[in-house]
Amino acid sequence: MAVNMESLVARLEAVAARLEAQAGAPAAAKTTAPTPGAKTDAAGGVAPSVAAFDAVIAGPLAELVAATGALGDAEIADATALFADAFNAERTVIECIASCRKPEMDALQSLLAPVGDLMTRVSAKSDGKRTDAFNHLKALAEAAQCLSFVAYLGPDAGMSLPGPHVSETWQSAEFYANKVLVQHRNTEGGAAHVAWVSALKRLVATATRDYAKEHHTTGPAWNPKGGDVRSFKPGCGIQAGKAPPPPPPPPPPGSLAPGAPPPPPPP
Repeated sequence: MAVNMESLVARLEAVAARLEAQAGAPAAAKTTAPTPGAKTDAAGGVAPSVAAFDAVIAGPLAELVAATGALGDAEIADATALFADAFNAERTVIECIASCRKPEMDALQSLLAPVGDLMTRVSAKSDGKRTDAFNHLKALAEAAQCLSFVAYLGPDAGMSLPGPHVSETWQSAEFYANKVLVQHRNTEGGAAHVAWVSALKRLVATATRDYAKEHHTTGPAWNPKGGDVRSFKPGCGIQAGKAPPPPPPPPPPGSLAPGAPPPPPPP
């Protein structure tokens, strides 16, 4: 078990470091300073939707990671680390949405693929033989679906608006979260599991829901004056559409520019 615990500690420390680097502030902080080099608005600060998501990462997500460390379970730690990675990947999508025009479907699918892959990996952690961590893993798998609010395409696509969608995913996750409470409440060490469920609920049912509802009320808030998604690079500033290049300067006197008369012969 010593090896597993060492691996657990190392895994969670790596996640905490990524959270700190991603958000630009200590992982335990409730708010975050602008990420160096991140996309900026006209006033020179981080775009409001990006800064608000940074606060979700640096606050509620970091609290979930800390609560996971208190459980001392390597399975839950590994799944939570992937869960946190999915939020970090979502941050890139959020920055792209703030910087770029709404893309065509193929470009959108490419943008969302890293988040989708991590969501699938979180879900896979609950497959196979059931262990004492099964309900935790299922709760994480269902909760990870909250990140798909960025894939909202409209009222005819069979998906709720971003805010309600996040609420619906928590309803699914809560089924397993309640099983965790029944399993561990009033048991030795059970308080840590109750705290873990509370941290997961704050992250999804409150922080992520409120974020989606405020910043992507009727769908992902693409930038109509932004650049092309295919040319987007995280942290490279506003990806505005490129203007045509200026015309070349006039040719210097005596040049052989097309259509210019030849220079006079030397005396």
